[in-house]
Amino acid sequence: MDEGTYTARAIMNIVSGVFSGAFASNADKILIVITDGESSDPENLQSAIYQAQSANIVRYAIGVGSAFRSYSGKRELDLIASYPPQKHVFQVESFQALENIRKTLQSQIFPIEGSQIGGNTLKMEMSQEGFSAAYGPMGIQMGIVGANQWKGGYKRYGNSVSVSYGSEKMETDSYLGYSMAVATTTRGALTILGGPRYQHRGAVEVVSGDTFKQVINPSTLQAGEYFGAVLCAMDVDNDRFSDLILISSPMYKEADREGRVYVCTIVLLNIECSFERPSSQSILRGDPTTKGRFGSALAVLPDLNMDTFNDLAVGAPLEDDGQGSIYIFHGERDKSINPTYSQRIAASEVQSGLKFFGVSFTQWSSDQSGDRLPDLVVGSKGTVVFLRSRPIVTVEPSVTFSPEKISTQEENCSKDLKTTARVCFIMKTRTAVDTAQAKITYTLTLDATRKLPNSRAYIAEKQRHQTSSLEVGLGKDECHMIQFFIQACPEDALNPLNNELSFKFEGLPSSTNLRPSLGHQSMTTFHPMEFEINCGADQTCMDNLKVDFNFSSSALVKVGIDELVNVTVSLENREENSYNSHVTLTYPAGISYRKFTIIKGRIECNSSDSEDGKSQGKTLCTVDKPIFKSKSKAIFIVSYGIETNSQVDRQISITANASRYLSYHILLMYPTYVLTCCSIFQWESAALLFE
Repeated sequence: MDEGTYTARAIMNIVSGVFSGAFASNADKILIVITDGESSDPENLQSAIYQAQSANIVRYAIGVGSAFRSYSGKRELDLIASYPPQKHVFQVESFQALENIRKTLQSQIFPIEGSQIGGNTLKMEMSQEGFSAAYGPMGIQMGIVGANQWKGGYKRYGNSVSVSYGSEKMETDSYLGYSMAVATTTRGALTILGGPRYQHRGAVEVVSGDTFKQVINPSTLQAGEYFGAVLCAMDVDNDRFSDLILISSPMYKEADREGRVYVCTIVLLNIECSFERPSSQSILRGDPTTKGRFGSALAVLPDLNMDTFNDLAVGAPLEDDGQGSIYIFHGERDKSINPTYSQRIAASEVQSGLKFFGVSFTQWSSDQSGDRLPDLVVGSKGTVVFLRSRPIVTVEPSVTFSPEKISTQEENCSKDLKTTARVCFIMKTRTAVDTAQAKITYTLTLDATRKLPNSRAYIAEKQRHQTSSLEVGLGKDECHMIQFFIQACPEDALNPLNNELSFKFEGLPSSTNLRPSLGHQSMTTFHPMEFEINCGADQTCMDNLKVDFNFSSSALVKVGIDELVNVTVSLENREENSYNSHVTLTYPAGISYRKFTIIKGRIECNSSDSEDGKSQGKTLCTVDKPIFKSKSKAIFIVSYGIETNSQVDRQISITANASRYLSYHILLMYPTYVLTCCSIFQWESAALLFE
């Protein structure tokens, strides 16, 4: 443009250019002309003003400087401005003085947010279309957060037509459309809109087919929590239908943290958040911190941990004094999210000097690094951070034993059984990577379910565990051999040794990939080692115990003369192996246990005499413990004594009971075998007691 002030030409350019587009029929058109001198083309000014009037443009004229002190200058301002000039003409001494008339001008043009005093009622003029955006089956949808006096809504574009949605439920200054998500259901698409300023608490509105469906504004919300500031629709199980709606309240205050994300489910065409049942609510939270703004950004991620379910990223840009952090939560099998985060990435771990890390995310993840793994782009103040995902691997541990089972054929119970355990690890992955390295540190604990000192196995004296480490690659077994010993003829030869293998995982860097990360799995496994059963093809033992006993001396006992009463017991197993077989002898008060003598077999006896003079005494003798083998026979003698002052009947009886302890692989076929012997202890006479 040549030197001069071509006011008429500028007005005509604005009218034919800016104001020639499509506007709502009831939209206000406002033109503000700021000039520092009279026009250089006054002959065209009248025509320019006529064009503006014909287009229903409201005009304001602002004269800057001394040029408009003259009559002609003031007349030109009056001509440019709409009628009446008292409301549409302003004069200031300098451009710096424009700030002095800003508020006056603003109040005349439109109502200030939160006030309905003066100005015109806004509809689409301040809509801020595109403040939020989403793409769904019905096309592109853009939030119009400032429309209808900041009630808000959205505008949808599809099939060459546009449709505007304005809420009838929202109040002025609700900011509906501040956030938006589109959910796909089996019954059609849902548009979910956030209005975080509704009643100073926030609300979420659900729309189906451009028709109001539901509003979520529970009374339990805090003032100022900004409920609905960020929304996210999540398909957890990759079936192309949305399962969850995530609603953030980044300014929710708790005693030790700030911000939360409500996890809501989609039921038909409704959103259920369980606000009326707090115990059933699912809420995501960050770490304790005075400021966090947890939930300022949400993004659905592809399956990171290779469990076939999509995952979620949550931003907390004010954590760590404004440095920020992000959290990763994993989707689960029941179409939910695990409320315990799997990973927290602090800005300080990524790069020093970052501010507001986690303020935004890309809403899609793709492989930017060429390693065939999904990546994530995270926004921060002045910096965009690119994060690569690590290969997810699984580790399969195994333990085998040589010999495979614990022998029970050893006759000599003084020599412990030497055994070898082969501990192996193999690393696998479902991600598209070819190489990965890791260090495994493991601990093998023998007979782990028993408390010391009752363990039946040991590596060295008083030691039943061993810790070691090895490095593993993809798809190849790496093994260690560990020698240990099993107690000879242990008391329990029925229940297997339950050996525990626990390990720790440390990913190692490789030439082509980042350090691998261990997927969700148990890091403790149990590996039983069983005892040999030797009970035929069906592995079910069916024994047949026969007990017999008699007295080694005369059936007539002279009290005070005969020192011992000897009971000879024999036990025979006529069928398959019997486990933990034992014979129980009961005897009356006044008789005391002295000793036992082995004739044949491995026998151990313990006895307890009557303490109150009324109850019976009991002797328990184990036979060939732990296994009384098929076709075996044991014989032993139990000796009792009678004190001269014992108060016993002239005739007493002793009972023998043969039985065995049962286990899962032993079947009791016959009732416990009991024999009662009526051996008679006869007193000579009371006088003979002291002869």
